[in-house]
Amino acid sequence: MAKLPDRTNFYASVQTDVKPEAVARLFAPPVWNVRKSSWTDFEAVSEFAEVVIESSNPVLVHGPVADVAVNGQRIVEPLVAAGLSGSFECYDEAHALIFERAFGAADGGG
Repeated sequence: MAKLPDRTNFYASVQTDVKPEAVARLFAPPVWNVRKSSWTDFEAVSEFAEVVIESSNPVLVHGPVADVAVNGQRIVEPLVAAGLSGSFECYDEAHALIFERAFGAADGGG
């Protein structure tokens, strides 16, 4: 498993009316292992990230991600493939913003 940072460096907002459970189901094996982590929240774990999926309209996805400048895009790929849109932000070790990007229909990609 890649070395994850000690704190959250990835934040995404998914513009959708679907519940976090439906979004969590998009993170599928073999890349992701998903579990319910509270009454309403889910955790998706991969070799490069450990993200929490929570809230509604928007659904929030956030957590520590190894090599976030590369792997941040990998996290939103299943969302885009499902036709969802939103935006995500990636931060460096000093918690300074590296970049913010739209995904899905918001960027013309789905």
